Amino acid sequence: MNIKDRMIMEEYREQRDLFVKLGETVHSMLRSIAKCAGIPVMSIEHRIKDEKSLEGKLYRKGDSYQSLDDITDILGARIICYFNDDVDKIGHLIEQAFTIDRENSSDKRALMKADSFGYLSLHYICSLPDGADYPDELCNKRFEIQIRTMLQHAWSDINHDLGYKSQFGVPRAVTREFARLAGLLEIADNEFVRVRDDMNRYTEETKRKIIENDADDVLIDMISLDEYMRSNGQMRDFIGRLAAIEKSEINEINPEAYIPQLKWLKIETIGDLARMLERNEELAYKLAERVLKGSELDILASNVALRFLCRAQLVSGGCDEKQAAEFIALSVNNKERAARQAKRLFKMYADIEQEGQDGMSGQI
Repeated sequence: MNIKDRMIMEEYREQRDLFVKLGETVHSMLRSIAKCAGIPVMSIEHRIKDEKSLEGKLYRKGDSYQSLDDITDILGARIICYFNDDVDKIGHLIEQAFTIDRENSSDKRALMKADSFGYLSLHYICSLPDGADYPDELCNKRFEIQIRTMLQHAWSDINHDLGYKSQFGVPRAVTREFARLAGLLEIADNEFVRVRDDMNRYTEETKRKIIENDADDVLIDMISLDEYMRSNGQMRDFIGRLAAIEKSEINEINPEAYIPQLKWLKIETIGDLARMLERNEELAYKLAERVLKGSELDILASNVALRFLCRAQLVSGGCDEKQAAEFIALSVNNKERAARQAKRLFKMYADIEQEGQDGMSGQI
């Protein structure tokens, strides 16, 4: 190692703690950027180049560097996204949040030849923004930020582990295999975006139909059921009635776990569910009142409405105790416990029926 490279190594040792502090600052900024933008990311990570790695870089490219400031990747940060269109969204936000060294930054996707496939990633060489409340000694340090999708990340790691470790180079046939796999992953990245957009469109359309009471033929799934529980006026009123029994706060819970139970009852569309609510609301309320009254529950899960509606359907729809126990076992996973609950359910139903008859006799 020549004198210049040794001086660079000495600079590195003297300034390493500054890069550690800079890394913590950059990591925090990137987390804030993704959170504020509402962009889900798989991970945000950073690393400080170790001495051995820096020595290797100087050995290979030492002529390109006159001082430590010329090396832009002592600190490297990486954001791994789920969707490839989020790469550009986060890239745009990074351009606003940091000072970008345009000359040394690169979009590997744009550099890839049209007939090639390979490592696709967005690279920025950055520094902390001018005029911000950061220590002066951190603001003149450049660092690298990479943005890529999880599939691009997987390809890069596998390609590196299987390929670049060979000191004799990679055989052409293997290189072609890597390129083919990269092409498949690029297609998969685009398909994930398409599926996400289709899901979003379906969610919006389903929500519109439910709000406009035009969802009779919409099949029950995790999206339609959740939207119905959150948006249907009659269901919201019923949930509110249940919460009022003990003046509980409503905790919105995803009702997906009730889909198998609704299917067991042959409730397959939103229209089926709406009709079940219409038929059984009062009985479900009376069953809930017997269970909840005096419980002093501060918080009531929103999907408890489905619990009592399903049980009202069981007792009013012609099921016997054995069938009710079979139904309850879908959620409790204990046949004896399910049988006890079914027995109590039918006892409550009989008491409610008797009270109704007594009330009618008193009126006569």
